[in-house]
Amino acid sequence: MKFNLPLCVLPCLFLLFTFKLFAQDTTHINLPASNSSIVAEKHSSRYFTPAGIVIPGTFLLYGCLKPAITGIQRIDDDILASVKRNYPDFHTKADDYLMWAPSASIYLMDALHVKTTHSFTEHLILDAGSMAIAGGVGFVMRKISKNIEVYNTHNTKFPSGHTTNAFRGAEIFHQELKGINPLLSYSGYLVATTVGVLRIYNKEHVLSEVLAGAGLGILSTKLTYWIFDSAKAKKKKKQY
Repeated sequence: MKFNLPLCVLPCLFLLFTFKLFAQDTTHINLPASNSSIVAEKHSSRYFTPAGIVIPGTFLLYGCLKPAITGIQRIDDDILASVKRNYPDFHTKADDYLMWAPSASIYLMDALHVKTTHSFTEHLILDAGSMAIAGGVGFVMRKISKNIEVYNTHNTKFPSGHTTNAFRGAEIFHQELKGINPLLSYSGYLVATTVGVLRIYNKEHVLSEVLAGAGLGILSTKLTYWIFDSAKAKKKKKQY
């Protein structure tokens, strides 16, 4: 089976960039002693922990290695065949709405004046920023995968856009609530996982496309938060 280098290079570069940010951010930012400097110094541990990068990174690479590892395609084929055999008439549009639930929940909490890590205006910026990064990387991946046979076997698209968007929002939900209500902050991932499962049961995507979408969504949001907090820290530094 032909190995397609460009598609694998893209997520690898994306992951290497996040690892580089993790390495750089382990050093403290030299700001005057204040609450803002403490927040700035600790923002790396919020976004670029080893587990925080490795888990979604593994999901993303798993999907991108499909042209090189025949076992991945076999698993995709077997799962989809099983779904078609056991649930031939299953179809729902719930995933079209559920994918927005995690990010929409943040604005609901803003409306109800529930305490979160950032303000309503900052939520708009973070939401739009993560959407732009995830959409941009996902668009390039779809353009490349369109010309790779293994990604077009079932007339599906790589990666899953619905799953990417759901996990992108779930990561925002997690980041906004993990310091206030850690247990509740993980509930967005349950909704996002449901979206991914429904995409498979709707015969719209295979497992590797869903996993890659989940990884892309999470990493895009982490990168957006890092960019936002880094810009905010630099702005505060200039004020002193």
